[in-house]
Amino acid sequence: MLAAIGNLFSWTVTAFFGVIFLLLVFETWALFTGHTPISDYIRPAVHSYPGTAFVIAVVIGILLGHFLWGPATGRTSPSGSQPQ
Repeated sequence: MLAAIGNLFSWTVTAFFGVIFLLLVFETWALFTGHTPISDYIRPAVHSYPGTAFVIAVVIGILLGHFLWGPATGRTSPSGSQPQ
């Protein structure tokens, strides 16, 4: 049961970063081809709701920091060593 939850979590995180990657690819394509980029839609929303935009930016930053700079020891660490 615990392995299934771990696998589900891993697939969810992978899908989340996959969606972010596809959005960045679309943004790059739009900028190179002269189409409207996603940032042209986001900028007015940020100006209309700055508090909400700040909270979303902080949450995304925390998630990125958590997954890109994980624990120094333990099962998910780069060295794989256990704390003593």
